[in-house]
Amino acid sequence: MSRYWGMLSEFTGPVLNFKPLFKIAFITSIFIPIAYSDEPDSVNFNSSFLRSDIDVKQFSDGNPIPPGNYKVDLYVNGRWKGAADISFILKNPDSLIAEPCFDLKLVAMLGLDVEKLDKSAVVAMKAGNVCQRLTDIAPMLQVNYDSSTQQINLDIPQAFLMRRARGYVSPELWDKGITAATLQYDYNAYSSQMSAGNDLSTQYLGLRGGINWDVWRLRYRGTFNWSSGNNWQYDNTNTYLERAIVPLRSKLVLGEFTTDGQVFNSIGFKGALLASDDRMYMDSQRGYAPVINGVANTNALVYVTQRGTRIYETTVPPGPFTIDDLYPTGSGGDLLVTVKEADGSERRFTVAYASIAELLRPGTTRYSLMGGRYHNASLNEEPTIAMGTLRHGFSNIVTGYTGLLGGKDYQSASGGIALNTVLGAISSDITHAETRIDDDVRSRGHSVSVSFAKILPLTNTNITLANYRYSSSGFYTIDDAMLLRDSVHRYRTGYYSNSINRKNRSQLSATQTISDKLGSINFSASTQDYWNRTGRDSEYQLGYTNQFHWFNLNVNASRTRDLVRGKWDNKIAIGISLPLGNSATSTYLNSTYVKDNEHDGLQNSIAGTLGENRQYNYSAFASVDKYNNVGTKNTGGANASWSAKYANLGGSYSSGNGYKQYGATLSGGVIGYGNGIVFTPIMGDTMAVIEADNAAGAKISNNTSLSLDRSGKAAVPYLTPYRQNTIELDPKGLSTDVSLDITSQNTVPTAGAVVLLKYKTDKGYSALLDIKTINGAELPFGATLSDQENRIVGYISQGGRSFVRVKQPAGVLLVKWGGNIPHHCNINYHFNVDSPAVDNKMRHADVLCK
Repeated sequence: MSRYWGMLSEFTGPVLNFKPLFKIAFITSIFIPIAYSDEPDSVNFNSSFLRSDIDVKQFSDGNPIPPGNYKVDLYVNGRWKGAADISFILKNPDSLIAEPCFDLKLVAMLGLDVEKLDKSAVVAMKAGNVCQRLTDIAPMLQVNYDSSTQQINLDIPQAFLMRRARGYVSPELWDKGITAATLQYDYNAYSSQMSAGNDLSTQYLGLRGGINWDVWRLRYRGTFNWSSGNNWQYDNTNTYLERAIVPLRSKLVLGEFTTDGQVFNSIGFKGALLASDDRMYMDSQRGYAPVINGVANTNALVYVTQRGTRIYETTVPPGPFTIDDLYPTGSGGDLLVTVKEADGSERRFTVAYASIAELLRPGTTRYSLMGGRYHNASLNEEPTIAMGTLRHGFSNIVTGYTGLLGGKDYQSASGGIALNTVLGAISSDITHAETRIDDDVRSRGHSVSVSFAKILPLTNTNITLANYRYSSSGFYTIDDAMLLRDSVHRYRTGYYSNSINRKNRSQLSATQTISDKLGSINFSASTQDYWNRTGRDSEYQLGYTNQFHWFNLNVNASRTRDLVRGKWDNKIAIGISLPLGNSATSTYLNSTYVKDNEHDGLQNSIAGTLGENRQYNYSAFASVDKYNNVGTKNTGGANASWSAKYANLGGSYSSGNGYKQYGATLSGGVIGYGNGIVFTPIMGDTMAVIEADNAAGAKISNNTSLSLDRSGKAAVPYLTPYRQNTIELDPKGLSTDVSLDITSQNTVPTAGAVVLLKYKTDKGYSALLDIKTINGAELPFGATLSDQENRIVGYISQGGRSFVRVKQPAGVLLVKWGGNIPHHCNINYHFNVDSPAVDNKMRHADVLCK
């Protein structure tokens, strides 16, 4: 009923000029949610304020609620506890207001402590499987039902609740989702034509597929690569089957996967893994893929490989770029980043994973067990291996961790301790390893590591990583050991001089905020040397960022020494970015000066967005580069992308001295399930499918780039597993012939789930009626309009106006009013079906009530 009054007030505008006292009397009776207690106070309304013969006795005890089953959201002290089907029962036969009743399952869902409740009520619920009014279970509890939002809000003293850690979400609320198949695709085409020959053309197609059935998740990842002169090459990155083991707060994985990088570096394997899943733990008890930063001189092709497999590829415009959407592959295993410029030049750099000490809360344990075969796409050998790790928090200060890893040709043991001290977080561990290099050659060694992290309070310096590792000459990680064995088997000689045999490795990363006005600086450094090579690999980076009133400033300097080339590379980039307007979609002007050993250049670009939801992105650039050996080169080009309803599309073009480049991208996904297929431009591992009949075009408030398709469906990505996710629909733009019974729902999906959320809609024929009687008199305010099935479809507002939504385009409406002396009349209506109500342009009709 409140829904009709809300619509009425929206469409009648200034006509609804209520007098203040009447507003208080009538609105109080209609809109205030019902609060249940043992002896509710009745309210007697003075009907003389209405100046109409209206019966308001039905509102004396609140908004009338008929008995029955209602699906509602439950809130305890403002916190959502889940959605449930609740039975509403009448306290006595004379009551007009049904009250919710609760059984033992709902009591547990609310988190009530059974020991604090009325014993006889609990016994009755256990014995007869019956439900009770909450005020009968504990008189101090207050229940408020809001029919307009379908919410029950419970005010419960803390003493009646079970003690739960902050962030706790009951496993009973976890939704394993529906049976569904998913497919995500990422396509990139790149071509560069050079007048001197050596044209480059590549195509890349990355696929991520999955099938969900009950608690099982089948996942597949593969890539297709093509380049000029070579046929399509297919790489199966991994295929695995996963499920949650809820009692253990763990996950079971079968197939090709990688370990999480705790204790030992991340290891690729084919087999089985049982490990703790931190996502299942609450927020107060609780991974990682590195962010890659670089600078491109032209429209460049950037791809990332790990263990010989290309895991990422994209095209970036000139200037600084950031890749922050890599799928987690563990916390160890170097990433090789290749930047291939449009003019054919190529640069590579390595991004290493680095593990900082992980402190656990007292009494908290994390473990992992793995067994199977070692797997590295670039190697032929797949020996049998097994691994076990254990970490435990002994106190607020001390966490210990240990692990065993090995098989026939490699064995390793590790142990360490992490401390939470006033000086910072410190960890130290020692690892011993034995490697069978060849039939008669074995190597033994150890590695000692110390890590440190701290925010220095006096200077607010954030040392995010400080790590030193020493390895003896005979120590190899399992990845290095398998590479060494592969080299031996392939070449038989020279493997000692060509092997990766690290000695000392140091890393440091820190940030320092100078002040709000002076900006911040960041510094990172890494260096390592080897037992079997002279010299060392070193890299130093220093950056400064600041945001001024009109522009942003970014300065980056790096110095890198590549041991293979035996020379230092120095580079500095100074960038300025400023908006060319004051709106959110204003174009930005970016200018970057770059200087390195071989050239210096100036890159200028503009970039911006268009569209109501900023779904169109564009940029154009022009650059001048002066090289030491080939002179000056001029380059210009443009990039554009469109986040469409079903996919993301993009294109790029550039040209310069002696070359032309162009490219295209296409990405998106599809979900298939029992009720059909949903196409989406954005995919995630954990998702929701929205269904709202007749609500095509409604947007997802959490992501305005997404909207319901013609069938009233949409896919919402990036849900957080094992956490409450609220998904809200924005009805703006819907036809007034359609209304959403609810616009928001909550869900707690398990990892990898596809949950189904159905939003009930009410569809009919809506109109604004100006109603007169035969004698020309206006009908009394508050009179009800009912259809031929006795459903209330509207109310009379001031001036004899009413907003109605009926199921049939033609029919008869019954208008009733009167208290002690009832009155009624009939309205014959006929609406034009071909003129639907769109964009709040209401159907309107003058009708006669006879």
